[in-house]
Amino acid sequence: MMVVEFAAGSPPRMGRPRPLFEYDHLALLCASVRCFDVAPDGQRFYTVQTRTPPAPPVVTHISLIQNWFDELKAKVPAGR
Repeated sequence: MMVVEFAAGSPPRMGRPRPLFEYDHLALLCASVRCFDVAPDGQRFYTVQTRTPPAPPVVTHISLIQNWFDELKAKVPAGR
């Protein structure tokens, strides 16, 4: 994000661009819309930043349930 000093007038005067702050532009959620907005008081920027999802847990066991449909039929009588 860059900033430029500005002085109104005819013609207006603009200084040299300089970095305002650094950010990871690849982490912003941008599509075909603007990736940031300025707070109403003009003192802050708001962005939406992606987070890397946590790694899925490691599978340590598998539960195998056999004949579960027979058990279901026994617990839920027909006609219900």
